[in-house]
Amino acid sequence: MLRNYIKVAFRNLRRNKLYASLNILGLSIGLGSFFIIYLFLQNELAYDQFHEKKDRIYRLVQTFESDFGVEKEANMSYAFSPEFVESIPGIEAFSRVIQKPVPFSFNEDSEGESGIGALIVDPEFLDFFTIDYIYGTNETVLEAPNSVLISESTAVRFYGTSDALGQVINYNKANYVVDGVFRDLPSSSSIKGDVIMLNEIIHARYGQGSWSWNVGAQCYLLLDENAIISDLKEKLTQHYTSNNEWAKGKKLTLQPISDVHYSLDVKDEVNEKTDRQYVSIFAFVAIFILASSIFNYISLSVSQSIERAKEIGVRKVAGASSRELRKQFIIESLLHVLISFVLSMILVELLIPQLEVLVERNLGISVLAQPMLLLQGIMFASLIALVCSFYPTYLSTKLKVVQVFKNGKGIFSSQRLIGAIGIFQIMVFVVLICVSVTANRQMRFMRNENLGFDKDHQLVLENMPWRTREVHKNELLKLPGVLSVSSGSQLPNDVGSSVSIEGQDYDFSFFEIDDDYFQTLGVRLLEGRDFLPEDVDSANLVMINATAAHKLGYDENTAVGKTLSPSSSWRIIGVVSDFHFASKKELIKPVIFKQVIEGSPSNQFLVKLDGANWAVSTKRVLDYYNDIPNLREPSYFFFEDRIESQYKQENVMITMLNTFTVIAALVAFIGLFGIAGYSVKRRLKEMGIRKVLGAGFLSIQKTLNVSSVWKLLIAVAIAVPVVVYWMDNWLSSFAYRIEMPVFLIFGAIAVASIVIFITVSIHSIKAYLINPVEILKDE
Repeated sequence: MLRNYIKVAFRNLRRNKLYASLNILGLSIGLGSFFIIYLFLQNELAYDQFHEKKDRIYRLVQTFESDFGVEKEANMSYAFSPEFVESIPGIEAFSRVIQKPVPFSFNEDSEGESGIGALIVDPEFLDFFTIDYIYGTNETVLEAPNSVLISESTAVRFYGTSDALGQVINYNKANYVVDGVFRDLPSSSSIKGDVIMLNEIIHARYGQGSWSWNVGAQCYLLLDENAIISDLKEKLTQHYTSNNEWAKGKKLTLQPISDVHYSLDVKDEVNEKTDRQYVSIFAFVAIFILASSIFNYISLSVSQSIERAKEIGVRKVAGASSRELRKQFIIESLLHVLISFVLSMILVELLIPQLEVLVERNLGISVLAQPMLLLQGIMFASLIALVCSFYPTYLSTKLKVVQVFKNGKGIFSSQRLIGAIGIFQIMVFVVLICVSVTANRQMRFMRNENLGFDKDHQLVLENMPWRTREVHKNELLKLPGVLSVSSGSQLPNDVGSSVSIEGQDYDFSFFEIDDDYFQTLGVRLLEGRDFLPEDVDSANLVMINATAAHKLGYDENTAVGKTLSPSSSWRIIGVVSDFHFASKKELIKPVIFKQVIEGSPSNQFLVKLDGANWAVSTKRVLDYYNDIPNLREPSYFFFEDRIESQYKQENVMITMLNTFTVIAALVAFIGLFGIAGYSVKRRLKEMGIRKVLGAGFLSIQKTLNVSSVWKLLIAVAIAVPVVVYWMDNWLSSFAYRIEMPVFLIFGAIAVASIVIFITVSIHSIKAYLINPVEILKDE
C-alpha cells in the first residue's frame, strides 16, 4: 500500500510540474534560510556558555553619569587585584584578564611573532574558566613563575606537534617554559588567546599597581553560590571609592559573563560583539520566512486540491477511507519536504562559508559533518511536513462525494484561510522592504553624512621613524599628487587618551597633533588660530572643539585666550568645529588638542592625496614608504576603510538583512502567485459566464483584482504600525539618526501593489484566454 501512495505522489509531481516546482522551491528556500539564520543565532547565543561555572562568573564594570549619559567601562585600573578584593565576602575567585598581541619568539632562530594573542591573567583564572587540556591539568600548570600555556594550534604551528611540554618561548628577553597545552578556545568565547601567562610575572615591576595606570584589564569574579549581587555591588563600590581618589561619583556593577558578548555600551577589549536587537530582528526574519514557506505550501496545496476533487471523489466511491486519504496527503507532503530539505542542506553548505567570510570569523558550523545537527534538521523538516499536510488532509476527509460529481468542487471552501495567508504574505513583504531600506539609509547616513572632516583619499602610513619625522614629512610633500601631510598620535576614529580637568566631572578626549592636522582633515577653524611651528610655548597651548568650549562654560567666540581651569597653565588658542571621532551611535564628546612635541614617538602619518589621480599618487607614496631604511613592520591603510570598520557589525547585519529580505520577498512572491492561482481557479466558471455575456478584458481584470486591493489595504494597515514601532525603536539606539522616511512606506506599498498586480494578472490573463466552452462544458 505504501508503494502505491508513493507512486501516486510521484505521478502528481509529474502532472503538476509548475505547482510542484513552486512548492519545492519555496520550501527549500524557506528551510535553507531558516536553518542558516538558526545556526547563526545559535552560534551568537552560545557565546561563553561552555564555561561550567558560567552562572557564577561576573565581570566588573565601572559606571558614571556624564553630560553624555551613563558611561560604562570594563577596562579597569591595574590596582584591581586579588589582594584588593580579598576582604570582600562572597567572592570565591578573582582574576584580571588582559588580552593583547605579544611578540613571542618560539625558538632561537625566530624573531618575535607579533600576531600571537596572549591572555595575561592571575593564578585564580583557572579556577573558574573552563580550559580543555591536551597536556596538563588545573593542578599542574602555571605553578612555576615562568610557566605558560599554549594552544594546540600554536604548538602545531611552531613545533609540528601538540606535545610541546618543556619547550621554551621568549618574550622581552625573558624565557618561559610551556607546562600545558590546551585545545583552542571555542570561537564562541569572548576571551580569546593562544598563550596564557601570569600577570604577576609580566607586570611584576608595577607591584600592586597604581589607580592611574590602566592596562586594559578586565576583572572577572567567581561568586559564591549564595552571594547576593546587590549587596556585593554596594560593598565593591564602597571599597573602590574609599581607596581611590579618582573614583568620585563612580559605581561598580557586576555583569554576567553571558552578557559580555552583547555589551555594546561598555568600553572594553572584547572585539566580537553583537547587538541584542539584531538577534531579535533575525529571529523574527527567520520566523517570517519559515511561516511564509509553510503558508505557501498550504495555499498551493489547497489550490491544487480543486483540480484533485474528482480524483478524491473517485477514491471515496472506490472505498478509500479518510485514514487512507490522510496517508496519501501526508506522504505527498513528506516527499515534497524531503526534496526541499535536501536542497536546503545543499544551500546551507554553500552559504555558510560565505557567511563566515562576511562576519570574519569561523562559526564552526557544518551540517553534514555534525550527524546530530543533521538528525535535528530531518526531525524538524518532518514536523514541517506534517504541519503543511494538515489542512489539505482535513479538507479531503470532509469532502462530499455527491457535491464532487455534481459541481466538481466538493466543499473546498477555504477563502478565509487563503485570504488570511495572502494578507500575511503582503504584510511580510511590506515590513521587510521598509526595514531593509530604513536600515540601509541609516548606515549610509552614519558613514558619509556630516562627519565633520574629510575622509576621502586619505592614506595612513604606520610605524614611520619618529626621530626623522619632519624629514619624511617634507619629502612626502614634494611628491606630485600629495596635497597635505600630518603626523600625530591619533586619528579621529582611534582615540585612546583622555585627561581630567579640575572642576569638570567628565574626562576630555586628548589628541596629540601637528600644525597641519586640521588642514589635512579639512576640519573648520571656528575661532582663534591653529598651531604654528614657531610657537615657543607650545607646551602650554591647546585647541578645543566646540563641545569642549560649551562644557567649559564658554562659547566659540569667548573661549580663545582662556585657560582650561583656574589652576591650569594650558591656554586655549583656537576652537574647531565638532567632528565625529567615534561612531555616530555616540554623542560627540569634548576634545583637547595639543601640539605634538619634538621627540614624541608619534609614528603615524596622514597623507591627503589628489582625488583626480589618487591611484598614481598612492603608488608614489607607497614606493617612497617602502624604501625607508629599517622600516619596522610596514603597514598602511586608507582612512575611509578604517571609518567603515567602525560600523563593521552594522554593515554585516545590514548585508545579512538585505539578503534575507530578498529571500523573504521571493518566498512571499511565490506564495502570492499560488494564492492568485487559487483565487482565479475558484472563479473560472464565473469568468466564463461573464465572458459569454460580453464582459471585456478590463472588466474581468477589475473583478479579479478587487479582492487583492482589499487584502493590500488590510496588510498595509497592519504593517505600517509594526514598521514605525520597530524601526523607531532601532533608530533610537543611535545618537545621530535619520527620521522615519514617510515616502518609504508609500514606496513599499507601491512595490507591493505592483507585485500583487503582476502575480494576479499572470493568472487572470491566462484565465481570460481560455475558451468559455472548456470551462462550462460540464454544466
